[in-house]
Amino acid sequence: MIEAVLFDMDGLMFDTERMWAEAWGLAARGTGLENVQTVLPSMRGRNREGCRQVCLAAWGEDFDFDGFQAKARREMAALVEARGLPKKPGLDALLQELERRGLPAVVATSTRRATTEGYLAQAEVARYFRGVVGGNDVSRGKPDPEVFLKAAALAGADPARCLVLEDSPNGVQAGAAAGCRVVMVPDLTAPDEALRALAAAVVPDLFAVIPLLDTL
Repeated sequence: MIEAVLFDMDGLMFDTERMWAEAWGLAARGTGLENVQTVLPSMRGRNREGCRQVCLAAWGEDFDFDGFQAKARREMAALVEARGLPKKPGLDALLQELERRGLPAVVATSTRRATTEGYLAQAEVARYFRGVVGGNDVSRGKPDPEVFLKAAALAGADPARCLVLEDSPNGVQAGAAAGCRVVMVPDLTAPDEALRALAAAVVPDLFAVIPLLDTL
């Protein structure tokens, strides 16, 4: 029986992975970095330090990750201000169902806590969550399970009785490593057979998670 639900954020709750890809592309203009969009998939689901390692591996140890990421964050902030935060289909319905059932929900994301809390407030869904574990709250980012173990503790639930909702391969791997039951809701990355083997289910949207609450 599920005792808590642990939510990823970008690409799972909000359609922001596409916006981040656009922001990184805008930040790369005039820099000579022509392969940004091929590097981005390896960063999905990772926290700041994880993204740093991916970038240094792709562009060399001298790459100014901090400066580049700061520019990308400014571009992203401008996109969010202009377009808002598009919710993924079924988010509101799922959160309302969890509230009806009395199941605690916690956000377990690689995005920094302050940014996450701002997004939740802007999208008017903060009240549904018991708390947030952000990328700066862990020493090891996804695919390490630390973020989900901390989120389960915040929910007051055994990880084995937690349902993890994820869209990225790194997140699915982290949830499975934490001993949680994982449902993948793919966004920009389709699951391969290895990911399907780690997930209890792969569903098209968050609406499809609701009936699984009675079966997982």
